[in-house]
Amino acid sequence: MQNKVVLYAAKLEKFLPQETTLYVAEMIVKYQVNFTISKKRKTKLGDYRYPSGGKGHRISVNGDLNPYAFLITTLHEFAHLKAFKDYGIAIKPHGLEWKQTFALLFQPVIDQDILPTDIYLAIRNYLQNAKASSCSDEALYRVLRRYDDKKAILVEHLTLGSKFMLNNLIFEKGKKLRKYYLCTNTQTNRQYRVLGMAEVQKHILDDK
Repeated sequence: MQNKVVLYAAKLEKFLPQETTLYVAEMIVKYQVNFTISKKRKTKLGDYRYPSGGKGHRISVNGDLNPYAFLITTLHEFAHLKAFKDYGIAIKPHGLEWKQTFALLFQPVIDQDILPTDIYLAIRNYLQNAKASSCSDEALYRVLRRYDDKKAILVEHLTLGSKFMLNNLIFEKGKKLRKYYLCTNTQTNRQYRVLGMAEVQKHILDDK
């Protein structure tokens, strides 16, 4: 078993903070998880699937995440697994049982004192009322983005009237609506609410 843990830890080194690889590897082996590192997905950072159809526990996490985002997402999904094992399938996906389990799994990371101060403060607040994902918590999401290798262009970074590509469609940025912007599809002229933190595929500069 220990050899498996070491092997998994070695494979995880490029994705996780170094001090956490053994911790995550031990859980993979302990719960006999089919752990997959996925390509970037637009709709989710990771997911957990409980045993069914002859398959065991399955967790997948997007491989494009920075180490801290990868760690938080991984523990988020392991909390689903452990909550399922401890309480059964009838619990709410992000109910009290899951929140308590997530906080429990994250405590060893906090105890190691390896998190940058800004992430520690953001995760402490997040743990008090954790939502569906780190993207659901604006403060935590913004802090985690600081540690991305590639600085993405967000809708909120663009000036009013700018054109940008999102999901292979061209939009023009309009007025702000709290966390959203009212943007117009330039082909259909239909308007959509676009989250200010949405990552832009391309900023289109008009030739003038």
